[in-house]
Amino acid sequence: MLEQFFKSQVAAVSDPYQCNRITDALAAAGIKFYCKTKDVNRRNTFDQARIGTLGIKPKYITEIFVDKENADMALHIVHTLK
Repeated sequence: MLEQFFKSQVAAVSDPYQCNRITDALAAAGIKFYCKTKDVNRRNTFDQARIGTLGIKPKYITEIFVDKENADMALHIVHTLK
């Protein structure tokens, strides 16, 4: 929740290979990053406990955040990788 005040989201990817490419490039540039993975098929933590999976497979999205002062450089790096 505090990401919105201190961090900027630079990417949201579902492919682990693309996530590794982005995080490797940010690390090589010396930019500290923070990754957050979530299942987009579940709205909250109680969905699966309440109704079960119902055959719905999880779809994971990894969001990559950086500090606000490094956001411009990180966005430039992410866009050159795509």
